[in-house]
Amino acid sequence: MNDDQQGESRSTLIQVKLPHGVWSYDTQRRLGKAGGFASVFEGSASDGSPVAIKRFRFDKRHLSHREIEIAVELHSPDLRHVMRVLDAGIDADSDEICIVMPRAERTLKDDLREKGRLSEQEAVAILLEILAGLDEVPHLVHRDLKPANILFHQSVWKVADFGIARFSEMSTSENTLANAYSRPYAAPEQWLEKEVSRETDLYALGCIGYELVARHPPFRGPDPAAYRK
Repeated sequence: MNDDQQGESRSTLIQVKLPHGVWSYDTQRRLGKAGGFASVFEGSASDGSPVAIKRFRFDKRHLSHREIEIAVELHSPDLRHVMRVLDAGIDADSDEICIVMPRAERTLKDDLREKGRLSEQEAVAILLEILAGLDEVPHLVHRDLKPANILFHQSVWKVADFGIARFSEMSTSENTLANAYSRPYAAPEQWLEKEVSRETDLYALGCIGYELVARHPPFRGPDPAAYRK
């Protein structure tokens, strides 16, 4: 049992104090699969409203202040097609880095799993909403755009974890670095370890569009070389 699992076995309800308030999350109610560098849990605000809290597996010694700046920027109430960040920072008691977001109803990955192939009309409508999210923050590069990061919230498809993927570079863990991008949606420059740009996200968007109508991404692996074609 690792340290994270031991901590969860001792307590299920954790409280974190961040710049904009006090939040709590249940370590037994994980949202989605655990990533290489973070886990997301069901949480609540002080008034009881539901939120999602992402907890990172490194402490403030490895903190990139640029990443917190990105999270603060996504705190803007003007965002419509990007999942807004409600709070972000270092917990005053544990030194854990946490990001708080509204809790979505489902992910695009969930829709694909339940519905399978979508009609072209449905696919185009979803892609336009994702593109609107990219346009809301044109100076940021997501770098890990995929169906699991597209969330349905308040009747709108929204891009989540925008810019947060860069957290993965802080760890020296080989397993963590492997999660810096998702192979079926990774652009050539990511495979070649070159500088990413807005076009990197547009490449991933194209892969998502293909998957919406074909039921699978254009490159299916399983070997890394098969994704690089």
